[in-house]
Amino acid sequence: MPEQALKNPFSSPLNIAHMLRNPPPPLDHVLPGLLAETVGLVVGPGAVSKTMLVLQMAIAMATGTPLLGGLVGGAGPLSAAPARVVLVLAEESAHVVWHRLHAIASVQLAATGIDPHHAAELLSQNLVIHALAGQEQVNLLGECWEKTPAGEMLRRACEGARLVILDPIRDFHNADENDASAMKSLARHIGSYACSTHAAWLLVHHTNRAAALQDYGGSADAARGSTALPNAVRWQLNLSRPTRTTAKQFGLAKEQLHRHVLLDIPKANYVATTDTMVLTRGPHGVLMLAEEAA
Repeated sequence: MPEQALKNPFSSPLNIAHMLRNPPPPLDHVLPGLLAETVGLVVGPGAVSKTMLVLQMAIAMATGTPLLGGLVGGAGPLSAAPARVVLVLAEESAHVVWHRLHAIASVQLAATGIDPHHAAELLSQNLVIHALAGQEQVNLLGECWEKTPAGEMLRRACEGARLVILDPIRDFHNADENDASAMKSLARHIGSYACSTHAAWLLVHHTNRAAALQDYGGSADAARGSTALPNAVRWQLNLSRPTRTTAKQFGLAKEQLHRHVLLDIPKANYVATTDTMVLTRGPHGVLMLAEEAA
C-alpha cells in the first residue's frame, strides 16, 4: 500500500475531558474476563478434551444455558440470552461432531432442564459449525505474514457472532510457531477480525512439552511456541492433566486420574483470576464439575 494511502493512526487521540466528565459504559464480557472485540486462548496438551470443552461452551452460549459453574451463562439456569457462535474445527469430521452433539445434548443440556425441542431450535438458529477435516486449509498468514483472502472469507462468515472459536490455531497458518514476528502478525490479524465482527475470538492451542514434565500446565507460560501469541491475547484458559502432586492437593485418587482434568484461567485482564476447577469426564466424555459428577 502506498505510504500516502495509509490512515494516520494519530489523528484522533482520546478525549480525556469527555471521559472524565462521563461514566464509562460497562465492559462487555462474552465470557468472564473475555471481552467482545478481543482475542483469547484455550491451551492444553493433546487429547485433554480441548475440543469437547469448546463444543460445550459453544452449545451453552447458543442456548443461553450455564456451564461449569458460570464459565458460560452465569450461575443460574437459562441465566443468559442465547447468542450466535461460530466454531471452526480444522481437525474434526462431520460424523465426529454429530456424535459429540448428541453426547452434549444428553448430558449437559439435559442437566439444565431446557426443553429438548427448544434447545434444538436455538442451536439451529445460533450455532454454526464448520468441520474442515480433509478440506483445503484456511491459511490466515501470507508469505510475508500479511492477511490473506481466506482470512477475509473467515471474517465475513463470522459477522454477527458473539463468539468465534478456531480449533486448533496451528491449522490456520503455516508459519514457525517459534517465530515471534509471525505469531505477532497472526494475533494482530485475528484481533482486527475480532474488532470488525464485534465478537470475542478464541484460539485453541497446544502446550509445550515442558509444561507437563515440570508441572506448570495451568500457567500462562504453558503455551507452545513463541510467547508473542499468549502475550498478545487478553484472556487464557488452560486444561491440564492432574499429576501426583496436584492429585494430592485436590484429593484425587491416583487410579482415577485419567478421568479428571484441571481447568485454570491464568490470564484474565479484566476480572480477578479464579481458583483451579477440577473437572470429570462424564458419560460420553462430556466435561462436568467433579463435585457435580460425584
